[in-house]
Amino acid sequence: MGPKDTRSLVQSICEHSDSCGSASPGTVVHNHHSGDRQTGDEFELADEVVVTAADSLGLLELVELILKDRPRLHRLLRDPSLQSDLIPRFLAISLAGFILFGIAISFVFNAASLWPKLTAVELYLGDRSQDLITFAAPKPAGVFASWVNESAFKLIAAYALGLVAATGVCLPSLYFYALLSGVRMTMLDVTAHALKAKATSAVALVGILPIYAAVGMGMVVFHAPSIVVQQSLMLGLLLPFIAGVWGTYSLYVGFAGLCDTLPAQRRERRACFLRRLVWSWAACYSAIMPVMVYTLWEALGT
Repeated sequence: MGPKDTRSLVQSICEHSDSCGSASPGTVVHNHHSGDRQTGDEFELADEVVVTAADSLGLLELVELILKDRPRLHRLLRDPSLQSDLIPRFLAISLAGFILFGIAISFVFNAASLWPKLTAVELYLGDRSQDLITFAAPKPAGVFASWVNESAFKLIAAYALGLVAATGVCLPSLYFYALLSGVRMTMLDVTAHALKAKATSAVALVGILPIYAAVGMGMVVFHAPSIVVQQSLMLGLLLPFIAGVWGTYSLYVGFAGLCDTLPAQRRERRACFLRRLVWSWAACYSAIMPVMVYTLWEALGT
C-alpha cells in the first residue's frame, strides 16, 4: 500500500469517527465487529438490557435477576432514580415468600396433627427445664384445624411481619456501619440493599420449601417415630433463618461492590473494615430476627 492509499484510509477512518461522535444522545450506533453499541458518548454491551425506569422491571423479572444475574441487580441498585421503585418490589417479594412459607408449614403441621405451643419467655427464664417450643395436638382436630382456630394466620403474621420488622430495627446500625467505613451511602441506599437481601432470603426459602414439604409429608405418611416427626417440624420453623444465610451473603456482596466509592489511597484497608462491619451487623441481625418472630408470635397467641 502506497502513501496515497494510506492517507485515504486514514481520512476515511477520521470521517467515520466524526460521524459516530456527532450522534445525537438518543441515537444507537451498532459496532458489528465488537458487539458493542454507542448511545451518545457511552458504550453498552449489545446484549445488556438498559433499564431507564423501574416500571420495566416486574416482580418476576426481579426474581429472575436474583436467581440468574445478581451483578446486574447490584448495578441497578446503584442508580438512585430506581431505588424508590425497587424497594417496594423487594418488600413485596419478601412478604410473598414468607406468607407462602407460613401456608405450607401450616399444612405440614396439620397433616402431622401437631401444632407448636410457645412457652412465655419469663416462665422459661424462671425454669430452664421447660422447652421454649413444644408440639401438641390442635383443638379442634382435623386437617384444617389451625385455620379454623386462626392459629395458622397468627403463624403467618408472626413470620412475615417479624422477619421484615427485624430488618427495619437493624437498618440504622447498618447505615452507621456504612458511614463508619467511609462508603458514600444514603439511608435509601442502605434500605434498598437490605430489602434486596431480604428478598433473596425469601426466594431461597421458597426454593427449599418443596423439598422440606415432601420430606415432612413422607414422615407423616410412613408413620415415622414421634420424636423424629417433632424434630422435623422444629426444623421447619428454622427454615427462614437457614435461608437467611443466602440473604446475608447477598448483602455482603452488594456492600463489597461499593468499595470502589472509597478513596483510592484508603480503599484496601477500608474495604476489609467494611466487610468485617457487614458480618458484624449480620451477626446482630441473626440474633434479633428469631427474638422478633418469637415475641410477635407469642403476643398474637399460638
